[in-house]
Formats: sequence, structure tokens, C-alpha cells
Amino acid sequence: MTPGLAFANAMDNFRIPVGLLIALDNRPYHFALQPYQFFIRATHVFSVCMFFGLIFALDLRLLGLAREIPLRALARLVLPWVYASFAVAMLSGIALFMYDPVAVGSHDWLTPKLFFIALGFCNAAWFNFAYLPAQLATDHGLTRAGKFAAATSIALWTLAIFCACLNAEPPPRLYIGS
Repeated sequence: MTPGLAFANAMDNFRIPVGLLIALDNRPYHFALQPYQFFIRATHVFSVCMFFGLIFALDLRLLGLAREIPLRALARLVLPWVYASFAVAMLSGIALFMYDPVAVGSHDWLTPKLFFIALGFCNAAWFNFAYLPAQLATDHGLTRAGKFAAATSIALWTLAIFCACLNAEPPPRLYIGS
């Protein structure tokens, strides 16, 4: 690359500032976590998969699929696992971020992923307080706003996972499939 010329990335304006990432870098923590990093990563992936599968199934039921399954029973079975898997995913995600904040923070799609997670969390909190208690009490169909919240939940969590997948590996520099 020619000195003085830099190629702008579309995601550059959305990145966490480099100074903050460098300030968060903690080498003693990195070296202490290094032997367990693979286990923490596997725990993170497993808990995200569990969370996404459970929330997806619950949202599909809220949208009207599998009406023969009582919503109250499904929620009683699923919600504790949703909350637990979300907590484990968040804690393991924070641990992985703090393991190497400069490398993880430099991923193009980290900030959009965090944004979709925050929106998904806000949507879930609003839905759980505004609609779910009444829905579980009556077990009737959702209102239009409730169905919109369930569909929004599916969309936001899917986008968060999509952004995580985009962070996982850079696109190949050379296409060999010709």
C-alpha cells in the first residue's frame, strides 16, 4: 500500500475506539485465561446456540405455529433455560472479549452485533413486561403488536448471529473455485 493512502472500510465509523481497546487489554488476564480459552469459546458457542434455538421456538409459537402446544407450559419449560443460556452467553462473551480486546474489537461486525444484541434484549424486556404476562394468563392469540415483537425478536437475534458469523473468518483473498 502506498504510504499516506488508507482504504476506508464501511464499518470504520462504527468501531470501538482503538484507545479504549488498548486500555482494556490486560496481559495478566490474557495469560491466566489462555489455557481455558478454548473451553470458554466452546461454552459461548453452545450457550448462544441454546439461547437462539429456545427463543426461536418460543417466538414461532407466539406467532401462531404449533397451537396445540399450550403456551403456558412451553414458556414454563423454555424461559428458565432462555435466561440461563443468555446469562452464560453474555458472561462467556465478555470473558472472550476481555481475553484479547484489541483483536476482538477490531472485527468489522462486532459493533453491529452488539447493537442487535442490545435491541434484542430491549425488545425482549418490553415484550416480557407488556405482553407476556397477559398472554400466559389467557393463552389466546397475540395482538398485532405482540406478533410484531415476536417477529422482531427472530429478526434481531438472527442478525446478531449473522454478524457473529461475519466476524469469524475474513473472506478469502483469492477465489479458487474456477
